[in-house]
Amino acid sequence: MNRSIRWIARTAILLALTVMFQSLRLWIPAIPSNISQTVVGSLVNLCLIVAAVMMGIRGGLIIALAAPIIALIQGFTPSPVLVVPIAFGNFVLVVMASLLYDKNPILAVVTGAVLKFITLYLGVVKIVLPFFLPNAPDKMRAALSAQFSWPQLVTAGIGGVLAVGILTVLRKSVREE
Repeated sequence: MNRSIRWIARTAILLALTVMFQSLRLWIPAIPSNISQTVVGSLVNLCLIVAAVMMGIRGGLIIALAAPIIALIQGFTPSPVLVVPIAFGNFVLVVMASLLYDKNPILAVVTGAVLKFITLYLGVVKIVLPFFLPNAPDKMRAALSAQFSWPQLVTAGIGGVLAVGILTVLRKSVREE
């Protein structure tokens, strides 16, 4: 198979998985929001890291941009202004995974998770809320502040651990093609 066709097909598969994982919230609406964030967030981060390692920064960037847009369309992101910092946080994770994974997978996951957490916390809690959503209801501000703090570190870490396990198997099978 042509290399560019293979890249497009694999990126499309990872994007489809990302959409499917994000759609779990629609298919099983009774999931409490904290569990939904942990499960869905971890699975999306898994896709981001696998895309970064297998498809490079460009493939990861496609998913990094698509994920927050999908969440907005599905109604799980309360304001379009949040798409940019979420996409940027995803992109930080993708870049770290892409640059560091082959050298040290654990370092890639830890660095990516910490930097994504910092990026999202600063972007949403310290920039978007005070400057772009200053009149947001207190309940929404509290929910977004909680959602874009330490849970981001947890979901990126879980997604990273899952990605390391999956990539170990996936890379062996891809080499055998």
